Amino acid sequence: MGLIRLIWEFVKIGTFTYGGGLAMIPLLSTVAIENGWLTNAAFANLIAIAQSTPGPIAINMATFIGYQQYGITGALLASIAVILPAFLMALIVARFLNHFNEHPVVKATLIGLKAAVIGLLATAILQVALVSLYSDQGHISNVLNGLELKSVALFLFFMWLIYRYKKHPIYYIVLAGILGNIIWSVF
Repeated sequence: MGLIRLIWEFVKIGTFTYGGGLAMIPLLSTVAIENGWLTNAAFANLIAIAQSTPGPIAINMATFIGYQQYGITGALLASIAVILPAFLMALIVARFLNHFNEHPVVKATLIGLKAAVIGLLATAILQVALVSLYSDQGHISNVLNGLELKSVALFLFFMWLIYRYKKHPIYYIVLAGILGNIIWSVF
């Protein structure tokens, strides 16, 4: 029953999230934590790992969770389950969108979807920020209480660095790993 549950959850995630892999993060977080597959902290780590490895974040996360729960079989089936709904929907949409993309109902629907995706992305960012910047695993009782100053400093440094230099993300990922290792090992 467990493997079937894993597949079903990833089919639902692949079916009901719009806006790309980052938009899946809030739903994936809920599913992974409610099923006991990951803790909040482990989920935040998974986001960092999945974002730092090649390929789409949703597939990377599905692969990781599937592997963690059921080995290679789980990794393969979770990855297929999260991809298949979008693949099938994309085929259908591609077939009909050219004929209807100027229709007012289609335009209005797309505007609504874009607004919802912004909300989903903001939620994903907030979830990662709470776990990454606060020492008490994402629970804020007082905004400044429990704030990890090293994490905030690193966050602000990378915001500035990315804005200032606009290099390929791999440079920032490698540098973040090196700096994180130094900062949390030495200080």
